Amino acid sequence: MSFTFKELMDKLGVPKLIGAYETYPWSTYDEELDGGTTCSAEVRMGAEDDDIEAEIQIVRDAPTDESLMMEQICLIRGHLKGDNEWDIHDFWLNAKPHDKEIYDWQGKSCNFFRAVVQDISMNKMPDFDRLIARELHDRGGGGDNNRGGGGGKKPKVRGESLMGMKKGGGGF
Repeated sequence: MSFTFKELMDKLGVPKLIGAYETYPWSTYDEELDGGTTCSAEVRMGAEDDDIEAEIQIVRDAPTDESLMMEQICLIRGHLKGDNEWDIHDFWLNAKPHDKEIYDWQGKSCNFFRAVVQDISMNKMPDFDRLIARELHDRGGGGDNNRGGGGGKKPKVRGESLMGMKKGGGGF
């Protein structure tokens, strides 16, 4: 999947076009979470205007035995592959490469990043599990996946019922 540079910046939630060595950062801090936790995200352009990285990190002031001081939640890498034609070539989630066999993984990775940025912009610590489920695993389509959504059967309508409607009569 390819994007123009403007489309890519829009998909990542960056409100302007960035240039070489430029970065666009977001950050929020929750004093009560794990003794103080910062969530930061940034999109940065390489030196030659032909590659970008988008990264989300968590930094804890007082890590516990179960938590790390710093965690990389997400890393997206993209590059210029033609005349204003950009491609996402890498997506890491929780320090592991994400499955590239998943339908529209490039678009979904950008959607996830943008959803995190939206939470950070509202000074809210992102719920990563919820956003991963919504942005990366929701298959879209009919029905609401959270509630078990609609079935695939068509309603049965008797032909004679439709005929009666023409005469101003019957219902189903």
